[in-house]
Amino acid sequence: METDAFTPAPFNLKRRFAITSLTLIVFIALGLGWLLSHMLTQRMLQREGEVTMDFVQNLFTTDRSGGYLSNPADPELRKRFLESMDHVLGMREPVRANAYRPDGTVAWSTDKALVGKRFPVNDELDDALSGQLVVHSGRLTPGGKLDKAEHEGLAALAPFYVESYIPIRETHSGPVVGVMELYKVPLRLNEAIHDGLVQLWLACAASAAGLFLALYWIVARADRVLREQQVRLAETQTLATAVELAGAVAHNLRNPLASIRISAEMLQDGAPQEPETAVHCHDITSAVDRADRWITELVRVSQAPQLKSEAVDLVPLVRDCLEEMGPEMMRRQIRWQAPESAPVKVRAHPAMLRQIVLSIVANALDAMPSGGEIDAGVHEAADRCVLRITDTGHGITDEARQRLFRPFFSTKSGGLGIGLVLVKRMVAQWQGDVTLAPNMPRGTCVEITLPRAN
Repeated sequence: METDAFTPAPFNLKRRFAITSLTLIVFIALGLGWLLSHMLTQRMLQREGEVTMDFVQNLFTTDRSGGYLSNPADPELRKRFLESMDHVLGMREPVRANAYRPDGTVAWSTDKALVGKRFPVNDELDDALSGQLVVHSGRLTPGGKLDKAEHEGLAALAPFYVESYIPIRETHSGPVVGVMELYKVPLRLNEAIHDGLVQLWLACAASAAGLFLALYWIVARADRVLREQQVRLAETQTLATAVELAGAVAHNLRNPLASIRISAEMLQDGAPQEPETAVHCHDITSAVDRADRWITELVRVSQAPQLKSEAVDLVPLVRDCLEEMGPEMMRRQIRWQAPESAPVKVRAHPAMLRQIVLSIVANALDAMPSGGEIDAGVHEAADRCVLRITDTGHGITDEARQRLFRPFFSTKSGGLGIGLVLVKRMVAQWQGDVTLAPNMPRGTCVEITLPRAN
């Protein structure tokens, strides 16, 4: 058998959504986590620098020693400045401190080799001399390339450092007279940043997972609903085909079938015939009646949507149906039991409900060719009423039971497969339900649940 090489693969909504959404959510979570971690780190470092700047500025403002940076020849200012530097050196975290004059020359440093030097390119120093606090962090590796000349010898002291350029003023509102540069190894701050980043990334991961699971659940449910609607749509389209078929077949076959049946009856009512001829005439009549029932079912399918529900007394209706089928059940040696409960009214169409009960009983008769029992009972439950019809026939398999309510599926040889479809369709229109289940120890149990009439 040749297959179409261009047949498109079925669209799997859940798989496509899972791959696409997971990729996008992971990408967004990584980007957002990186951005937030960068902001968190910079914000905590900036706050640390602001605290240090307040301490240093208060120190120089209190003893007015900052003027030494603009007037290094004054011995009194030099004395007070060196005392202030002793306080700076008393801080635990700085590993290097440099004091710059307004022209960028190092006036004082913990590294004596840097005193008197001037570094031509230092953007952070220029920003600090303009009155801005500059804070940034970095890492140095021994023997590695230095970003700035003043980092010389710092790698052995602090692989990870925070560099702060603090503008120095003689008064809080006065002009900038110099810059204090501090290299610090903030161990506590580093731990706090590390803990904050861990919590931040865990929150991003949990949020991404929660968002993905929530969206996937919504899409999975939508996919399931769409598949169910697709199945119902296919069944509706199949039934629509049956409706069109009913209109085309019903009016064109009944007249020829009636002529065939009349001819067979005339042969039976005529002169004495051979027994074999009588059997053939009976078979012809039975086949015509069976074909007429098929046409009747097709016509009922086409007329079903126009039928209005009303209050129907269920118990007498079921008893009348069983009595109508009584002669056929007697001929097949089938015993039957009508419901004995009190009358109860349900919402349905009387003629259609009658045909439904007859169809179920007829199916039960076909399942018991060698005789058996049929039991019909009515049970009330709140605002519902359940009609239960059981037989002792050969029963049906689980696979067949799952497919019985699909259009054009039948367990009978030559059956059209629209009887139970019609039952399901009509009962659903009446806000009811139909179920099939095994009847232990053998047989089938059909339950029709209908709303009670107020």
